[in-house]
Amino acid sequence: MTYRVSPRKAIVFKILYLLFSVAVLAYSAYIFLENLLNGFSANLTFDDIILLIATLFAILFEGSIIGFIIRSFKLPTILMKNLVFKNDGTPYKPGIALVSIGVVFALALTTVFFLSAFIIPIVKMPFRAQWFLLDVGLIMLVNFLFTLLFFFVFRHESGSFSII
Repeated sequence: MTYRVSPRKAIVFKILYLLFSVAVLAYSAYIFLENLLNGFSANLTFDDIILLIATLFAILFEGSIIGFIIRSFKLPTILMKNLVFKNDGTPYKPGIALVSIGVVFALALTTVFFLSAFIIPIVKMPFRAQWFLLDVGLIMLVNFLFTLLFFFVFRHESGSFSII
């Protein structure tokens, strides 16, 4: 039995993925600008320079994901299909397990660094480094979560390579 993907379901999925990714990119840009302004107002240390470079790479990574999502609006792409479905449309169980572990790890990382940076100091490290690790956790969480959601949302349409 072949299922046809409703274009509306794919568009809503892509728009939600895009919105969450743009929010994470905005947070990354905020951290980068905050670190850059801190570098101009105070003496820049080697650790600050490494943090700026790492944040720039995070921005570029998230920006490329956003570009890929935007590209998928024009042309159908397989996006994250190969992580959760085999070519014949059956679930790829190791991929689903890997993505599920990634979601749990990213959620734990995000929770710990959010609590430590903004509520109770759990981790003894500079706040700017905690903000960056929170950003890394958010990038991982959004991308792993939408990959996992892809399986549940499109599991009946898994036989088609033009899912999304």
